[in-house]
Amino acid sequence: MPAAAALPFVLLAAAARAAQPAPAAAPEAGQPPAADAGPPATSARAPNGLPPVVMAIEVRSDVPLPASNQLAEVIEIEVGKPLDDTAVRHTLRNLVATGAASEVELYTSAEPAGVVAMIVVRPVVEVSEVRISGALGLPEADLKAAVPQRVAQPLAEESVVQGVYSLQNLYEESGYFNASVHVAVDTKPALRQAVVTYQVASGPRATVAAIDFDGHVAPLTPAALLERFKSRPGKPYARRAAEDEAERLQQWLVEKGYAAARVDKPRENVDRAANSVRLTYPISVGPLISLDVRGADAKKLKRKGLLPFLGAAGYDEALVQQALAKIKTYYQQQGHYKVKVEQSEQRSEAALHIVISIDPGAVYTLDAVDWRGNREIGSAQLVKLMATAPHSLIRPGSGRLVQEVLDADLENIRSYYGLQGYTEAKVGPAEVDERGHVLRLTVPIVEGRRQRLVKLELLGVEKLDVAKLRQSLPLKESGPFHPTLLDQTLGAIRNAYAEKGFMRAQVSAEQDWDRSHTLVDVVIRVLEGPQRVVDRVIVRGNRRTGEQVIRRALAVKHGEPIGQTKLYELESSLYRLGIFSRVDVDLTGSGLDTAERDLLVRVEEGKAKSLTYGAGYDTEHGPRALLGFSNNDLAGRAYSLRSDFRLASGDIRARVLLNQPNLGRYDVPLSTGLFFFDTKETSFRVQRWGARSEAVKVVSHRRYSLALDYRVVELRVNPGVALNSIERQNRPYRLSSLVPSLLLDHRDDPLVPSRGWSSLVQLQYSFPALGSSAEFLKLFYQQTQYVNLGAPGVLAGSVRLGGIEAFRSLGRGDPDVPATLPSSNIPIDERFFAGGSTTDRAYNLDLLGIRGQSLLQPAGSGSFSPVGGNGLLLANFDYRFPIAGPIGGTLFFDLGNIWADWRDIRLNGLKSGLGVGVRYNSPIGPLRAEIGWKLRRAHKPDEPGYVVFLSFGNPF
Repeated sequence: MPAAAALPFVLLAAAARAAQPAPAAAPEAGQPPAADAGPPATSARAPNGLPPVVMAIEVRSDVPLPASNQLAEVIEIEVGKPLDDTAVRHTLRNLVATGAASEVELYTSAEPAGVVAMIVVRPVVEVSEVRISGALGLPEADLKAAVPQRVAQPLAEESVVQGVYSLQNLYEESGYFNASVHVAVDTKPALRQAVVTYQVASGPRATVAAIDFDGHVAPLTPAALLERFKSRPGKPYARRAAEDEAERLQQWLVEKGYAAARVDKPRENVDRAANSVRLTYPISVGPLISLDVRGADAKKLKRKGLLPFLGAAGYDEALVQQALAKIKTYYQQQGHYKVKVEQSEQRSEAALHIVISIDPGAVYTLDAVDWRGNREIGSAQLVKLMATAPHSLIRPGSGRLVQEVLDADLENIRSYYGLQGYTEAKVGPAEVDERGHVLRLTVPIVEGRRQRLVKLELLGVEKLDVAKLRQSLPLKESGPFHPTLLDQTLGAIRNAYAEKGFMRAQVSAEQDWDRSHTLVDVVIRVLEGPQRVVDRVIVRGNRRTGEQVIRRALAVKHGEPIGQTKLYELESSLYRLGIFSRVDVDLTGSGLDTAERDLLVRVEEGKAKSLTYGAGYDTEHGPRALLGFSNNDLAGRAYSLRSDFRLASGDIRARVLLNQPNLGRYDVPLSTGLFFFDTKETSFRVQRWGARSEAVKVVSHRRYSLALDYRVVELRVNPGVALNSIERQNRPYRLSSLVPSLLLDHRDDPLVPSRGWSSLVQLQYSFPALGSSAEFLKLFYQQTQYVNLGAPGVLAGSVRLGGIEAFRSLGRGDPDVPATLPSSNIPIDERFFAGGSTTDRAYNLDLLGIRGQSLLQPAGSGSFSPVGGNGLLLANFDYRFPIAGPIGGTLFFDLGNIWADWRDIRLNGLKSGLGVGVRYNSPIGPLRAEIGWKLRRAHKPDEPGYVVFLSFGNPF
């Protein structure tokens, strides 16, 4: 390179410099001058006036820089291309945004055929550790949480200083009024790293000198109130604890009947010389409130939450009126439509006596709901909008006329008419016709004129698909018009543009009405503005986790449009890795550009490794021990390793599970597990061990999986014990299988679905390998469907079909199954079984089958035992309906059977059952109690006529 002096091309300095940065090293011979050597010069130009071609790029620094590939990703200047002004600006901006540099300078040196671009990087100082030392007084973890300066982040003077104030405030609130906090920054210039140390001297903690009350406390005494306090005079002071005392005292007063009592946060009088605090609590005890409920049980009303002014919220006039309304609604729900609820008060200076009189009246039944005046919208549609309904045996809660519910129904119908274009529609008031104890409801409707949209024109829409955009808009041509629909349409267009990165899109509308003001043309004008797209992805804060792991989880490409929802999705993607305690994904300032924005990703890594251990003893199993280890970020690749070892009474359980977020360079999660179980029973000992590796890919509503499974069960039976007395999962076998599956899931909720459908197809090919002699193909298919009926409940159905084909004999096979049956060549744990709470609820567990095929009678036994089969056909139909709150009921019909050979499946061989059940819908799934009766069992009197189950979860 010629020795000619290099001229500065562009200079960009970071806005925030590291505190007390180390001086830059003196330039070597041939290096560019320092930044203050002179003002920036304009770019050199080739003789033809075009930008010079970049012959080479040099990156210089006085300390080691991050991996070269990280810098290369943000440098937009390219060798062999002209030195473009935009590429230079982007390069400087990107290098600063990485957080690796506090200053970046670019110089050029002329060459015969172009220029050499020299990038001088003054690296930023990074915090390697935050220490808090001295006489702390408070837990170190709480102190570190209050400091904004984070490890692995650039050293920021503002954050370091703010940490001092944050710690001082924390000590002040905790009663350490004489605490002192000093900060020191130890910078290692050669490594560009810094250790931030906060030196703390907490001093003694202040005590509570006295507690006073400001207000009228009679008939109570200050001493009686003080007894409720935990923070007594002489105790250590903390502001949060003092404020909590006010809440506890107020709650105690309310419980004692002073429901109007109010205790505010205390005033503090700090005596720094004595290092003490005098607390004064503003208080108003108020009158002693008593309640007399006439015509009903007060305890029952309170238990049902109908007397809120007697609860934790305390007394309030508004709460009393709410209570009256709630009581009226409650009685109307029981059929007392004409219930009378009245309230009166008797006041004195020290007491308030409230009397609530309830006259339930007769019980009425709503027999019919009629409509009058609705011509354009049919009664069938209006009925769907009403919670009020006439009496029906299949609709719990129907037949009750509740004024509060009726008012909401009428308002709902008005809104519906409005959104259908009937902006002048009048609904109600409802007319109630009383005939004895039977009510008939009539709702009068005046529909009025309908406003319709004739033409919807979109002007200025260039960057979005107009046809797709129209489909998502609430306003449709030839459809109803309402101002709300127009506002929703404008909002939908703005959101559609924002999701594509057009953050400044302006959307407005013009309306053109006909003379009758019933037909309108709408013109929507759009000024799209610049589109915000991703330029570079810059990652900060990862010390242990590989940057490629983060980039792969983000899956963001250069030039991809970016909106606010996308930013939230990217944060969620990183949180799902389970290795970060904090994630912030944002866009850097636009600088000189408005289109391309750098995506700045700041992460804080959580604790990766943990050790779990424990020991115990019980009289049934004796001593037991547990040892577990986990690592959420194995090798910095976001691999999750879990292992545990359990020992109890000689039983051993050991497992190792490795979860990978990706399979090589493919975005396919992979889970691999190893297990070993050694269990001792009274008459046998069984060992299970094996491995399973499964790759899963979820795309929208589709879940693809492929598993490789190897399992071994070894059984040692005591002399004289028959093998058929051993449960099937403990029978010996060795199996190697390849298991692909596909799940299409369009259900609204996987735990308690109420609408939608799902399809599952699973294939298992077991092949002879690793000591396994079994070879078969197993196919299983399940289809579910859910139909939501609204208030009446849900119809649910399921069909399961399965078949197994053996390709070779197991030799001796299963000694309990005749060799003439095809199922004898399939390990018993792989055959199909049915009967039980999740298959056929009219039969006990596994006892659905065909005698002589899947149900066999051992010699000398009077009962049949299940051995499973190679063919399965099962259908289930449920009607699930609500009863009260989370309690619901079920009517079900199950039918199916198990065949020894799938070729023998026949519809006339199905067995059926009918049943009823009660279910409690808990937050984690339903708890079910069900009873099922067999149909057509006259020829098998030895079978029980019904079966009762108590189980958890849905049957399908």
